[in-house]
Amino acid sequence: MKQYLTYYKMRLRTSRLGWLLLQFTALCFYAQNSEQSPPNFKHHVTEQSRLSDRMSRRLTRTYQLYSRTSGKHVQVLGNKRVNANGEDGAVHAKLEVETDSFGSRIRIKGSKTGYYICMNKKGKLIGKRKGRGKDCIFTEIVLENNYTALQNAKYEGWFMAFTRKGRPRRASKTKQHQREAHFMKRLPRGHMLSERRPFDVLPLAVPVHPLNKRTKHPHHHRSGSG
Repeated sequence: MKQYLTYYKMRLRTSRLGWLLLQFTALCFYAQNSEQSPPNFKHHVTEQSRLSDRMSRRLTRTYQLYSRTSGKHVQVLGNKRVNANGEDGAVHAKLEVETDSFGSRIRIKGSKTGYYICMNKKGKLIGKRKGRGKDCIFTEIVLENNYTALQNAKYEGWFMAFTRKGRPRRASKTKQHQREAHFMKRLPRGHMLSERRPFDVLPLAVPVHPLNKRTKHPHHHRSGSG
């Protein structure tokens, strides 16, 4: 009889412990599911970058794109051809870059010709007068070596690239890590001097300290009387 009571008490304690453990597990599960996950800002930026921004004011920058392979600059010629044989400061190597979205999507236009750099379905770079299509939009990707890769927005995974002779490389054979797809932004030679405007450099204002009560009126020294 005594052994039976001991066995019963052990079973009762075990059942209570199991019940408490079950309740604790359920409470933890409910707490995890009730908590709101933190917002994924990186995902938000990626999604917003896929959309063209028609409402915000577009920013325009002017610079050159130095090709890592050809050692020269990307240029847009009058016959709508694009190559990387432009010399530093050449008129066709001067590019106007327009922001297109919330992220880092841009449109690249030759300042001299007005043609946008676009990519056709064969992966060939061509110049277009109107560059509103996704084939004329590129995403800037800053690499670890401080170079920039330009991925086409319509054909993801296809990059702007040039050979050592400055000829456009077929985009379907390009990868982000390849030297042919690496560029560096540079200001055109004489850009800062030629486009300097009046009042770009303002003289430092000289602070004027107000006169205090002691210095407000000059002191008149009385002449000593004998």
